Amino acid sequence: MDIGRRINIYRKLNQMTLHDLSGEAISTAHLSKVENGYRRPGESTLKKISNSLNLPFAFFDNFEEEDPEVHHVLTQLEQFIITQVEKATPLVDTIVENYYDYLSNVHQEIYFLLLKCAFYCKTKDYSKARKVYDTYVQPFIDEDDIDKTPLYVQNAYHYCEGIRHYQKSDFQSSLAHYKNFRLEKQPLSVKAALTYNIAVLSNAVGNYRQAITFSYEALGYYENLKQHQQAAMVYNLIGVIYLNKEEFSKSMEYLTQAQQLAKEFKNFRLLTQVLHNKGVVMRKDGANHEACEFLEESLALKEAEGLKANKQISYHSLCKAYLNLDRLENAYEIFAKAKSEVIKTSDYYYLLEAFLEYYKKTNQGKMYQRSLEECIDFFEQDADQEPLETLYLKLGDYLYETGKYKRAADCYLLHIKQTRPC
Repeated sequence: MDIGRRINIYRKLNQMTLHDLSGEAISTAHLSKVENGYRRPGESTLKKISNSLNLPFAFFDNFEEEDPEVHHVLTQLEQFIITQVEKATPLVDTIVENYYDYLSNVHQEIYFLLLKCAFYCKTKDYSKARKVYDTYVQPFIDEDDIDKTPLYVQNAYHYCEGIRHYQKSDFQSSLAHYKNFRLEKQPLSVKAALTYNIAVLSNAVGNYRQAITFSYEALGYYENLKQHQQAAMVYNLIGVIYLNKEEFSKSMEYLTQAQQLAKEFKNFRLLTQVLHNKGVVMRKDGANHEACEFLEESLALKEAEGLKANKQISYHSLCKAYLNLDRLENAYEIFAKAKSEVIKTSDYYYLLEAFLEYYKKTNQGKMYQRSLEECIDFFEQDADQEPLETLYLKLGDYLYETGKYKRAADCYLLHIKQTRPC
């Protein structure tokens, strides 16, 4: 990352060719070598370039001079984005308003651009995040040379890429980037947030031992900071990890601690998650009556708090619990209610997958098969293909029972392929 890349980026932003920018004063060959880092531009060259681009001369001339005050502002911005993103907006706006004055140093400019991209990702403004990444970050960054940049640029790069990969459900890549973020000399709040993220991602990729290790580390940070709501969040995560390990009593132990803290500090959003998770634990442990109670309580609280986007996942689990208890009428009612609130296509298919047993239990064989095939068609194209393992097996069993042995065998083979380790 040097002045040549900046010149190249701003030339292209102005839709100028090398000849347009060089004019009569600079040869295109010389300018090309400057842009590619093979030649260092002199003051007169930079003056001509800044004039052609109609940008302040200091923005090009001071490209090596790091401003300590600006660095302090950027460091504060990074901490806000990682730990309290709602506080980051005024700083982003201030830097944008003073862009060419603040960011003459090339490394500080790319530092800000990485943070800005991460900020837009974290605030779910994906179109702006993509524009910043495609227009500035990608042309500036050479992944092979990232280790040669200052540590603050490396950290911002890994944090930005960690968020981007997470939002694409590429958890392995996201985890690798977060683990490359150097935590030495970082504030405790940043260490806590990033360690928690690593724990979440470790759980997502099925590395439960690592997930628990990092969860306890994050918990220690949050307890030292006396951030009790964040500690409750970690207890909830540990409960989920033990749920995935099918250690149900341990899961309930940690979820209960999370529930107590969430109630004490009136964190109702987290409380809905904890109640939902308790319901899932009970359902998977065969205690469907208790599962229904927790899930119904979670849904009632979500309704009261207006958390519509988070209701679908609880509808799925409650539908399955009702069907396990043969409460068919309740299952149909909750399916109909959930279906009427579906916003995303994926929500409908997760819901249909949860409702499949209703058709089987009510002897609607054709509807059962058709719904299975619909779900399979969807999840074969979806990023989350985990449901396919069970769906292939269910369809294979149904086809076998109805005498369609060849198609059943095909489904069993697909089930085997889905369960085979990569």
